[in-house]
Amino acid sequence: MEPLEVLAKSKLSGKKTIAVMSAKGGVGKSLISALLSLAISSSNPTTLIDLDIHTMAVTKLFGLENKLHEVTKRGIEPFTIGNLGVISLGGVVKDKYVILSGSNNRSVMESLIAYSVINDVVVFDLPPGLGDEVLLLEHLTDFVPVVVTTPSKVSVKVVEYLVRYLTEKRKRPHLVVNMAYYDCEGGKKVRPFGDERAVNELVKKYGLEYTELPIDPLLEDYIGRIDKYDGVVKQKVIELARDLLKPRRDERS
Repeated sequence: MEPLEVLAKSKLSGKKTIAVMSAKGGVGKSLISALLSLAISSSNPTTLIDLDIHTMAVTKLFGLENKLHEVTKRGIEPFTIGNLGVISLGGVVKDKYVILSGSNNRSVMESLIAYSVINDVVVFDLPPGLGDEVLLLEHLTDFVPVVVTTPSKVSVKVVEYLVRYLTEKRKRPHLVVNMAYYDCEGGKKVRPFGDERAVNELVKKYGLEYTELPIDPLLEDYIGRIDKYDGVVKQKVIELARDLLKPRRDERS
């Protein structure tokens, strides 16, 4: 095992690790990573590590673009928002684009983990797809997978690849259906991006636990200051955070 890999693995040893992931892009994965890590940090010191090293959306959500991480004797110091630490390649390269080959991808992700100062709960924001980042995390830690989709049939069909892979690896992904519905007067739910059928079939097929998140047009106003958002999506993500922090079936047995 390479020294960098050993160090990254030791950094995550004994920590609660949650990976927010999707096989499909554009489903709101980084937004959910940010809200989820904020929710968890209200009760546990938490670190959000942005492994989507090509888009670095996390820095944009928190308004951290063009800011640099401080490096001390402890390592790369996270940006701090209350009880939450945020680590991103954006804190190293600022707002420059990044193009890396496959082997360099893995090294950069390993380095972010190995050299950063991190808390006991770690939330990873992964890029879309099934690639090095999934294989790397599998190797480093026994993470809890949170798989994000929208209700659209094509999104659910693409996400099923990832769900199937994780299930075959004996992991139990928690499915998050983002932008699932509008809450309307009288408790009525309107579903503009697809009904529940495709999601329900996936949930039933793989025995998944799942959470639906509502649509909140006001969220867009909080890009760059997502930690200030206090709307309906946040309330549902707080419930999700509580569920994820409970001992899972395999941990209780």
